[in-house]
Amino acid sequence: MNRTFRLLLNAMLAAGAVTGAAGVWAADDAAACNDPRVDQAACKREAAAARQAKQQGKLNSTGGYEENALARCQRQPPEARAACEKRVRGTGDTEIRGSVQGGGKIRRTETPVPAPAPAN
Repeated sequence: MNRTFRLLLNAMLAAGAVTGAAGVWAADDAAACNDPRVDQAACKREAAAARQAKQQGKLNSTGGYEENALARCQRQPPEARAACEKRVRGTGDTEIRGSVQGGGKIRRTETPVPAPAPAN
């Protein structure tokens, strides 16, 4: 996520403009591009692209979260991939805290690792 988008989203969240993902890029929310902390040209391009995606039914499609998250796990090193997939699926001893509205879900899985054998 680029810096401009993050700043815009944070400004909108702070202003209470975002009540759900569907409302993030409504036409009247483009007014958030007037925030002096964001690049106005980039913000307006993002808003226009999001409106177009929404009109085409590509924004806020149901599902897909797990598939996207698992695809990101595939980019992890092989030794970390299985742990990533467990966190995404919530299997094992995975603890999930937080919420999307609160800024994100934190997923944590503790994996015991045996101590190395002592050297003689």
